[in-house]
Amino acid sequence: MESATTAGGLSPVMQRTALFLLGGFGMLLLGAAVQPRFQGRVEKPAEERVLFPELSDASKAASLEIIKYDEELATLAPFKVVQSGGVWVLPSHQNYPADAKDHLAAAATELVDLKSLDVVSTSPADHETFGVIEPDPEKIKPGMTGIGELVEVRDAAGTKIARLVVGKEDKRPAMGDAGAGKKLRFVRKAGQDPVYRIEIDTSKFTTRFDDWIEKDLLKLSPWDVRRLVLDDYTLGAVESGGRIMVEQNRKDRIELTYDDKDAKWALAKLEAFAGGKTAKEEKLADGQELASTKLNDLRNALGDLKIIDVARKPAGLSADLKGAEAFTGDPEAVTSMQQRGFLPLKSGDILSTDGETIVGMKDGVEYVLRFGAGTTVSGADKKEADAAEPAADAGETAGRYLLVMARFNEGLLDKPKLDPVPDAPDEPKADEKKADDKKDEKKPEGDAAEKLKAAEEADAKAQAALEEKRRVERENRRKQDEYDDKVKAAQKRVRDLNNRFADWYYIVSDKEYAKIHLTRDGVIQKKAEEPKEPAPPK
Repeated sequence: MESATTAGGLSPVMQRTALFLLGGFGMLLLGAAVQPRFQGRVEKPAEERVLFPELSDASKAASLEIIKYDEELATLAPFKVVQSGGVWVLPSHQNYPADAKDHLAAAATELVDLKSLDVVSTSPADHETFGVIEPDPEKIKPGMTGIGELVEVRDAAGTKIARLVVGKEDKRPAMGDAGAGKKLRFVRKAGQDPVYRIEIDTSKFTTRFDDWIEKDLLKLSPWDVRRLVLDDYTLGAVESGGRIMVEQNRKDRIELTYDDKDAKWALAKLEAFAGGKTAKEEKLADGQELASTKLNDLRNALGDLKIIDVARKPAGLSADLKGAEAFTGDPEAVTSMQQRGFLPLKSGDILSTDGETIVGMKDGVEYVLRFGAGTTVSGADKKEADAAEPAADAGETAGRYLLVMARFNEGLLDKPKLDPVPDAPDEPKADEKKADDKKDEKKPEGDAAEKLKAAEEADAKAQAALEEKRRVERENRRKQDEYDDKVKAAQKRVRDLNNRFADWYYIVSDKEYAKIHLTRDGVIQKKAEEPKEPAPPK
């Protein structure tokens, strides 16, 4: 029988076990080496650990700037929201209006009374380890790591009241109960060396465009959509007399109505254009029906239309998208339109490369959506991108330019049904009444009484007829005033909407574009075959 040990000492089994133990211990040492090393210490009483005592009230924040570093592209991505002339705007998006008051307050509140839990380092050499290197273009070198995110808040005077560099997340539990169970971050005050560990919600410091704007672009309720016009055409270049001309190639124009009582779409008119010129009215063929599901999807998408970017339109284009003669004669303005897929005509109208969708509402407001050229947006929310048609480059979202305007269409309002005003006998004049009274005095008493009774009955009928006439006139006047009020309200709403739309090209993702730009093939489908009833048993 062989001995369990070798002459030199441990058996092979024990040797392998020892090697595994040593390897595990080495991994622990390696893990400890790559983790941020610090000996946390609570530095001062709570009231003295406030990082930004100047920011005692979120309402003091008049601007917020966030600078992030893109390691893949090795570029800085600044984002800023400021108050200008009493209005919140996004300078990074040509001062597009921001719905920022509440959002900015939430972001600033994260910095109000922000306290350090402990100091983890006072050495600049540790800034890279904790990821708190300031994203300063003059200090960042190629290949540098550990660059943090800068959050800067200024007051109305432009004074910097908070500048925080947010670094790596610390997954270790906080000391004591202050940060138990919550995510912690390593941070430092910009321009200072100490690195702190704090408790903070960094989701408030978003740089996504759609987080800072009014999300409801059209401000319409899908249930109030009454009419759709899908004008499917394209623009093409043709040569005429040695000159290149732009020609409108029309395909189909489809008018649809929606009855909300029956929850049903109906085809009002279908025009097909032969060769893009001559219109021919058509009907649904046997075996065809409207694609109600896609029409409902279009209607619902309008009520939740999201944009992923904007660009400012050239000056001289009015709110109702009518180009003045000075505008169409401005090469720079016309080029701006053409580059985005829109063609301003001298008549004042505008054509677009991919047709129009017209949306009529119950209140008389009509939206015109013109679809222009395709484009891409860097850094847009990828959830808005169509997975089936990815953008050309990583980090970009494919989209489409969109021009929006509103106009009043009286035909969308139900005209008041006025009742015919009945005739009423004229009241007798005073001198005629006196003459009749004298005649009655000369008649016998019986005849006079009958005459008086007949006169009273006639007066009663005349009075009733007069009251009925006045009632009908009052009711007709009420109906007309109600209608006139609707007209005024619709006209005011059109002005308000166009004040929002007037200065901007909008960009929607291809996914949104596919929902709101339907062609004939998307609107008309084959009827579903009705299930056949089983034959009766023999």
